[in-house]
Amino acid sequence: MFKDYNFKEFINKGLEAIGFKEETEIQKAVIKKALNGENIIGKSLTGSGKTHAFILPLLQRLIISSDLDALLIVPTRELGNQLYDEITKITKFSDEFIDVRLFVGGTNRDSEIERLQTKQPNIAIGTIGKIKDLAVDSNVLKIHTARMVIVDEADMVFETNEFEEIDHIFARLQSPQILTFSATFSKPMMHFLDKYLSKNEIIDLVGKNSQNTSIEHYFIQTKNRNKLDLLYELLKSFNPYLVLIFANTLEKVDEVSNYLVSKGLHIAKLSGTLEARERKQVLKRIKDGEYQYVVASDLASRGIDITGVSHVINFELPNDIEFFIHRIGRTARYNATGTSISFYDYDDDNYLMKLKEKGIVCKYKNLKNGELVSARRREVGEKKLSEAEKILHHKIPLSKKVKPGYKKKRKEEIKKEARKLNRARINEIYKKRAKAKRGNNDENKDW
Repeated sequence: MFKDYNFKEFINKGLEAIGFKEETEIQKAVIKKALNGENIIGKSLTGSGKTHAFILPLLQRLIISSDLDALLIVPTRELGNQLYDEITKITKFSDEFIDVRLFVGGTNRDSEIERLQTKQPNIAIGTIGKIKDLAVDSNVLKIHTARMVIVDEADMVFETNEFEEIDHIFARLQSPQILTFSATFSKPMMHFLDKYLSKNEIIDLVGKNSQNTSIEHYFIQTKNRNKLDLLYELLKSFNPYLVLIFANTLEKVDEVSNYLVSKGLHIAKLSGTLEARERKQVLKRIKDGEYQYVVASDLASRGIDITGVSHVINFELPNDIEFFIHRIGRTARYNATGTSISFYDYDDDNYLMKLKEKGIVCKYKNLKNGELVSARRREVGEKKLSEAEKILHHKIPLSKKVKPGYKKKRKEEIKKEARKLNRARINEIYKKRAKAKRGNNDENKDW
């Protein structure tokens, strides 16, 4: 229970106002350690309540003075806005004014600098580029006084091209408490954190199992069907409260959106092509319940909290398995239930095996007469595939002297070619079936 932490009065009032009474698993694991000033690396699935796992101890430990006391680093302006909203929902109950400021792209830089030269915020929330601009390049945001630093959705923050910028930011800090949260942590990220954290507590609530048991996972094989038509039939088969439909590219988001609009559906489109103000307006309208269907790129799968998502549809499986985990994390949040539906094809066998290894329970379905019915997945025949691989091993011989990494590259090339051969074999089977079916129809006509 939150009352057991003896939080400040304004925090308790804030928790009561937002209806929080009991901790989630990640909050129970993090809050006490964070209150003790420990550095934490927290691995937790999206929708687990990690935001308040760091907001609450941050506000409890906050020292209100003329200096910046807490710095929150986020990968996107949307997540920055979300954190700002969640923090101010609680700080508004404080008798003493707590200055919380958001620093993201698309704002008036001159007025920000002028205000910072007059007074520092108590809490600063910002994206990497903006914080580097104000703290390092312009030296107006005095982050060296921060006693607490929080990095949310760290795997996006610590993308390879951002390492240099965040290194500049961390170099300005003076041994603060650092809390880092993400569903996944790469080796380069861990090496970077080791550089700045002499000691840290790793709290892993993910492990090898990425399965949220509150989500049903359905997989529909597209075969040679028109995926847009299949998607429309699927959407007509149930009445979602709010469904997020994910595509891999901006072009595909546009294609899917335009198709569904042509079918008369009221669609919201959420992708990186939208201007900041327009994206904010779309998010607000989605949260206000104006839309039942949202077509999105992976921008929407990371860090943005859209409540009430009943279904997630993967029109295309994301190339990166971790993005699959982030996408499905948009539903079944805060102990709710949800449904994930993914389209797949024959050459996705390896992908599906990797999902199983992560603990995803795959249920295979067909859409027949407006209903999802159980289906048996036709897996790639192991003997056929191994025979194809044997042939390819002879075609792509391994020389006695090879460069480092060639064996791995050769193995991947053989597997890739084997999948192509297998796909061609399966397509040939379907062609023969289609031809036979046409022949039967012609015979029936003649008769």
